[in-house]
Amino acid sequence: MKEITVTEPAFVTRFSCSGSACRDHCCKGWKITLDKTTVKKYLTSKDVTIREIAKNSIILLKKDPNNWGEIKLPSGTGSCPYLDDDRLCRVQKTLGAKALSYTCTTFPRVFHTYKNEVRHSLSLACPEVTAHILNDADAVALNEKAIIQQKYNTAPLFSPQQKLLNLFCLSLINHAASNPDAALYALIKFVMYVQKFPRIDDAALGEIEQVYGTLVSQLQSGSLTQELANITPDKKFKTSLVLLMQDYFRALPPSRGSYVLDHYIQCLLRVLTAEEGVSMEQKVSDIESSLARCLQADEQQKNWAFRNLILYKIWENNFPNQPNVDPLRALYIIVA
Repeated sequence: MKEITVTEPAFVTRFSCSGSACRDHCCKGWKITLDKTTVKKYLTSKDVTIREIAKNSIILLKKDPNNWGEIKLPSGTGSCPYLDDDRLCRVQKTLGAKALSYTCTTFPRVFHTYKNEVRHSLSLACPEVTAHILNDADAVALNEKAIIQQKYNTAPLFSPQQKLLNLFCLSLINHAASNPDAALYALIKFVMYVQKFPRIDDAALGEIEQVYGTLVSQLQSGSLTQELANITPDKKFKTSLVLLMQDYFRALPPSRGSYVLDHYIQCLLRVLTAEEGVSMEQKVSDIESSLARCLQADEQQKNWAFRNLILYKIWENNFPNQPNVDPLRALYIIVA
């Protein structure tokens, strides 16, 4: 028998679908795949409505048993045809939760599986998940438990060194006494130091832990905040990065959240091009000032929204352990 560590943040433990009360719903705008058993179940259902919708709205793919069919979404609403007038799933109401496809059963749950560990998460595509991340002060507090199963998972090993690096990064951002900018500055310094090591072994971890401890002390004393304040930003370079990032996000393949992302990119572009006679660099600085005021208010209200969002992304992406990705580039994508 083998011991597997299961790690779960508080926002995963607390999550519960809000059903028809959801401000949005997850039954639209994305690919809903069906396995072979589910397709057969719907096509042969004793319930006339379930059966007729299946005949008219399931595209048979027959690629493999796990990808046997796909729900055809109406072009008008983009919503799953099994969604009723109360914005609830007819399949679940009529046939029960066990009749749902794997896609519908698991969303928004995400499982990052390794040989010796499983890390639970949730997708921000769900508004209820996002609400927990933005509003619960301890949303990313981690809980661990050990389970016993017959054999290890068929997946890559999650080494203790990788786990510690991820925990160090989470801890630097999670220091409540520091401001978010200083915490991110500490994280950049930490990652740059880690990159000096061609291999992270126990000896390297000893040195890395000392640097981590120093950065924590500097965050707590405020010296990193002062050091950051003394750095003169390159406004033209910063503006170029803003424009490059909006190009990057607009070039991403279409997804369920594309329309939301595009909406905010368009808002950004309108702000940057609205007022004549004001440089692009000044407009970016004005946006930064507005963000700083929002973050200051957030700290005063103890909502932790920005910090929790960064913590979530570090957790979800297992930063800085992504294979074949430069950690500093990965960090920039995380905070962009």
